[in-house]
Amino acid sequence: MKTTRVAGLLVVSLLVSAVAACGEDAPPPKVPETVVDAAPPPPPPPPVVEDASPPPPPPKPSMKDMQSSAMQAALDGLNSHDAKKFASVYADNAIIKVAGANEVNGKDAIQANMQEWFETFTKIKLGFSRVWTNGNVVVLEWVINGTHSGQLFGVKGTEQPIGHNGLSIVWFDDDGKVKEEHRYGELGVVMTQIGATKEKPRPIPTVPATAELTEGTDADNAKVQGPAKAAHAALVSNKPEDFGGLVTDDVEYDGILSINTVKGKKDAGGLFTTLRTAFPDMAFKDEKVWGFGDYAIVEYTMTGTQKGKLGTFAASKRPVNVHLVDIYKMKDGKIARGWTYQNSLELMSQINEVKVPMVTPPKTGAAPAPAKPAAPAPKK
Repeated sequence: MKTTRVAGLLVVSLLVSAVAACGEDAPPPKVPETVVDAAPPPPPPPPVVEDASPPPPPPKPSMKDMQSSAMQAALDGLNSHDAKKFASVYADNAIIKVAGANEVNGKDAIQANMQEWFETFTKIKLGFSRVWTNGNVVVLEWVINGTHSGQLFGVKGTEQPIGHNGLSIVWFDDDGKVKEEHRYGELGVVMTQIGATKEKPRPIPTVPATAELTEGTDADNAKVQGPAKAAHAALVSNKPEDFGGLVTDDVEYDGILSINTVKGKKDAGGLFTTLRTAFPDMAFKDEKVWGFGDYAIVEYTMTGTQKGKLGTFAASKRPVNVHLVDIYKMKDGKIARGWTYQNSLELMSQINEVKVPMVTPPKTGAAPAPAKPAAPAPKK
């Protein structure tokens, strides 16, 4: 029995060895592969939703920029003889008040009026010499040249060159359109240049290429209004000593009611006396005063009776009602220089120096009355 157990153990040992020997050539057990799940793709971008609302409007230009654009467009239209372009800067219900002549009411009437002007005066060229701005008010000093080719107050075209200085006071609305203009064109000078009056014609001024710009503020109004109003008050109250205290020693004055230029305080005193002698009952009304830097600009109406000589005009004993604008250049609170704009034809017709009917302006909003002037008859 013992021998048998040993033999059995030997057999088992041999079997284990054989199995082990066979296991050296067998491939290792296959390890199952680990599968790593891939990351999911990113979601698609959301669809673009179109904004149905319109884009916001561009910012509104400043009043200064709108005024500048309007003035340039009007100048371009005038110098290219394009009445429509000229009128485009005016509001639909705009009014132009021309001193001594009709009102022009509405954009369409303004265009028609300018077209008629181009037919009366060909070769028109205009330039600004000075521009004053303060808020919605712009004052334009201009020079115009041209040729008298069409009928003017009954005078047929002479093909004579004409030219004069002029002034416009312009008010703008909030959209940058001109809503009102007061225009002072020197038609009296034009009548002398075409030989329709006995007066010696003034030289034709040169059209300026550039303009002097002065911007005003409310503080300017306070600074210059006092001396300007005081000068008018001295004239009305006939106080030459007060007037003398308001002007510099080397003051210059030009243009008022067709009187020649005066220089110096002494000559200015003589001008004071001349005006008071010609119109002893003179009065000023509807005065409006603006300040622009060192400038005071005064728009007003003068009334009175011409009882004395005025320049070359003899005493007519006739009442007058004329529209004027004074411009004062101030220095140290005094008037250093002054000049006046007017339509001298307005005065000349009222004192019977020339037979040109001046039309009473219609009420605001009325259509301009057609002018049917008679031929002028200069006083012999």
